[in-house]
This record gives sequence, structure tokens and C-alpha cells, in this order.
Amino acid sequence: MRELLRSMLHAVGLDIRLTRKLHAAAIAARKDQEYQAWTLLQHRPIASVLDIGANEGQFAAIARRLWPHAQIHSFEPLPAVHDRLLRTLHGLGDAHAHKLALSDRAGRTAMHASAFSPSSSLLPMAELHRREWPESAQHSSVEVTLARLDDWATAHRIAVGPQLIKIDVQGHEKAVIDGGRQTIRCAEVVVLEVSFYEFYERQPLFADIFDTMRELGFVYRGNIEQFRSRDGRRVLYADAVFENLERVSTDEP
Repeated sequence: MRELLRSMLHAVGLDIRLTRKLHAAAIAARKDQEYQAWTLLQHRPIASVLDIGANEGQFAAIARRLWPHAQIHSFEPLPAVHDRLLRTLHGLGDAHAHKLALSDRAGRTAMHASAFSPSSSLLPMAELHRREWPESAQHSSVEVTLARLDDWATAHRIAVGPQLIKIDVQGHEKAVIDGGRQTIRCAEVVVLEVSFYEFYERQPLFADIFDTMRELGFVYRGNIEQFRSRDGRRVLYADAVFENLERVSTDEP
């Protein structure tokens, strides 16, 4: 009986270790897929990166691989997530974390902190989001600090040279742009998460972002990645690339 029990426990242990290895392999494969998607921009001589909506630093790690000498500034307002961001940035060289939610105004406000932290937003979650990602529906309210990108940029020293700005703030992208128009106009490339459907209440959709970026002198150049609905029938959102026509090299195609 003891031998049987020992064998059963050994088999369970093997199953658990195998499951963990498969899970780790899936995560590694997804990270490599994300990195490969971003190599579209690797040829650009980026000197500084503003990672707005950094979460745990997933993009910061990619940016360091793409641009080994770039200065990185990552913005994440939620305290618990910001702590994980700090751990990611440790060892990435000239990389800095800022516990701020960038917006079109400064101050303090309540943020909807989702059970799935990348879904956290300053905007209330819409029904479509809850249907597509039910695991992210539960949330709590966390008070965070707001700042305008232009105010922050004026107060901080940013590396001189071509700049890339990534904005992924769950429906709050237009407010970030409105609070940082002067800074954004100086960037070479801006990558924005854009939605084709409303996942957060009153969020701007792709057409609104497209028009705003065109006003600032940018042209839409396609997507780094795009993401489908659960049934595979709709493209829900994408990481859209906008290029500054005044700053692009004349030898670019």
C-alpha cells in the first residue's frame, strides 16, 4: 500500500513539474513572439523610449534588447504593479520607473485596478471587455497620481536623439496625447494601442486616435500586432505605428 501511495505521489509530482515546464515554455514562446513583432522598428536609432502604461515592464525588456543604449522611462501608477516594474528594470541599465498615470491634467484620482493588471484603467470597464476577458472583470479602486506628459518632460532630462513613445493605457490614450502634444511632436515614432470597439466606457476608438495623430503631423504605418476576438471573427485592437513625417529620415522608403 505504501509503495502504491509513493508511486501515485511520484506520478502527481511528475505531472506538476511537467505542467510547470509547459507553462514556462508557453510564456517564453509568447515573449519571443512579442519581441519578434517589435523588430519591425529595430533599424531606427532610438535614443530614448517613453513607455507609458508600462505594467510590469514587459515592453521595457523588449526595448532594451532592441536598443541596447537607449534611455528608458517607464510609467506605471499602481503601487503593487510598480513594484514588479522596478524588479524588471533592475539590471536594464539606463531605465527609470515613474509611479504616475499620465493624462490631460495633474492631480489625484481613483483608478480601476483589474484582477488582471494589464486591463486596469482610469475608465470604467465596458460590457464587451467583460465578455471577452471575464477573468479581468473583478476590480478594486486605487488612488493614483496624475501628471501631464509635457509637464513631466519639462522637469526631467531626456536623452537627446530620436525618441519612441509607446502608449498603452486601456482607453485613456487620447487624454495622454492631449497632455503631451509638445513632447509627442518631438518623437520620431509613436506606438499606440488602438481599439476598434469600446472596451472602456467613452474611450476613443481608432478613428479618433488616427485624426489626432494626423493633426500632430504623424502618419499611420500599420500595426506591430493585432488581436482577435475569442471567436476569431473580429480584430478588436492593435498596436498601431505612427511616424512623424517631419523627423523621418529622407532615405526611409
